[in-house]
Amino acid sequence: MKLGIFLLIFGMILAGAGVAVWMYADPNVSFWLGGRFSVDEARMLEAGGIGAAILGGGLAVGGIVRMIAKR
Repeated sequence: MKLGIFLLIFGMILAGAGVAVWMYADPNVSFWLGGRFSVDEARMLEAGGIGAAILGGGLAVGGIVRMIAKR
């Protein structure tokens, strides 16, 4: 049960951070990290954000499944 709760919380935090990076990685915005991004840097941040969101969502779902299965 403890591992399931940990996976759920950690997965939700990771997914939220991934979505935030994905949404705010814009080459035209200059307020994030103190400067403008090049187009390639913005694409890498978007890809990393999508990957983190998918990984975090999978961990969260896995935590829910583990909690249900252990019950």
